[in-house]
Amino acid sequence: MEDLENKQLFRLQHIVPQDFSSSRASSHSALNSKSTPEIDEPHGPEEIEFQMPWGKVAGKAWGPPSGRPVLALHGWLDNAASFNQLIPLLPNDLRVICIDIPGHGYSDHFPLEMQYHYIDSLPAIQRLIKQLNWERFYLIGHSLGGGLALLYAEIFPEKVEKLVLLDILRIETTRPATIGIRLRKSTTSILKEEQAIKSGAEKPCSYEIALKRSIRGSGNSLDEKACEILFSRGLAKIGDGYVFRRDRRLRAAPLDFAPKEDQLVLAKQVTAEVLIIKFKNGPYFESPQCYSEQIEALKSKSRKFEYHQVEGYHHAHLTHPKRVAPLISAFFGPLPKRTLTNQST
Repeated sequence: MEDLENKQLFRLQHIVPQDFSSSRASSHSALNSKSTPEIDEPHGPEEIEFQMPWGKVAGKAWGPPSGRPVLALHGWLDNAASFNQLIPLLPNDLRVICIDIPGHGYSDHFPLEMQYHYIDSLPAIQRLIKQLNWERFYLIGHSLGGGLALLYAEIFPEKVEKLVLLDILRIETTRPATIGIRLRKSTTSILKEEQAIKSGAEKPCSYEIALKRSIRGSGNSLDEKACEILFSRGLAKIGDGYVFRRDRRLRAAPLDFAPKEDQLVLAKQVTAEVLIIKFKNGPYFESPQCYSEQIEALKSKSRKFEYHQVEGYHHAHLTHPKRVAPLISAFFGPLPKRTLTNQST
């Protein structure tokens, strides 16, 4: 049991990055939508696709096309359905785009010669925003998605009006004492997963086993209902069994560097209004001192800063959205007099 917990901790600490894509942006007319509301979604979000040179990024669009623009980014091995329970509880004047990060959900996987690196989120989010023709927008990110959202807000502060981070403060920092071990493990794991993909399709499992794997893999943060919601985009039926849609290579820790010193410098560039919601029973990736340093850095230029703790585990926004939605709704507030530009269709 202790060995299993150590492995899960290593994965939580180091498998934060994923990338969006390296692709050339097309015009916003490349955003194709098709009305396919799902049974569990009474508000009827649209299924959407963004075409990239390597394939497609899939997602869901909630709310009126002319609404305040919001991009929502899910966590590691989740998908856009991670926000299914939360979005309907937010103000109805929002236009929320929830994407499946490449390698997740209905988005295409990267070809084997491309690796998943969080740093690639910068050009990819920028391409996405250009396709949507958004000048300024809001960002919501959970876990991995929160780390990506923060990174974007640090590098392009003029683009982000409001930033919401769910159970995360930043991309996990590099630990100098263990970086060599991590890179060795990552390299070995990546090659192992690549070989498995070359050897053939993943062996299907029963629905019950898929549930158990997902709940156990989340550290019991997910319950059965939450898994079923994520499975709407994350599980595919093959014959009498099921396989996960995510790229198997995402199970390997990526080859990335994120020194704490660099992240503190970047955090001081954020000018957006910032809301951090920490789930009390969620993972604490760093020491209280490191958390305090990051918070102080974010406060330095942010026009507004809020930090709240709520009861719940790492997926509380999915399992208990009513604990989270009021804080986000109050943070977003009413439609501002200076309306954000949203020209997407």
